[in-house]
Amino acid sequence: MKTILLIDDSKPQLLSSKFTLQHGGYRVETVSNPMVALDRIKEVRPDLIITDINMPGKDGISIVREVRQLPEFSATALLIMSTDSQKHLFEQARSAGANGWLMKPVKQEDLLGTVKKLLALE
Repeated sequence: MKTILLIDDSKPQLLSSKFTLQHGGYRVETVSNPMVALDRIKEVRPDLIITDINMPGKDGISIVREVRQLPEFSATALLIMSTDSQKHLFEQARSAGANGWLMKPVKQEDLLGTVKKLLALE
């Protein structure tokens, strides 16, 4: 069973995404504090990381950069889910190493379809 780590400071968003992904057959772990995200990534060793962009203390692009600097996670799939549609943020996320971007609110079928595609690339 593939493991997904969700990073978002919004508890309702975490619960909604977790519910969707669990019903899609994935093991799901969550992190609501982006400052501890890297520790959880090392602990959980997920197959896919999904992160929000705008969070207090550390943004999602910084998390993507930090993950990509760790050799054991250099090929781990990274997906951004955000309400922010600014093109420069999308480009920064891609440059940092994100594999995809979904706009919130995300339909369940879009989330599951994107996750399936990203995990197939492994």
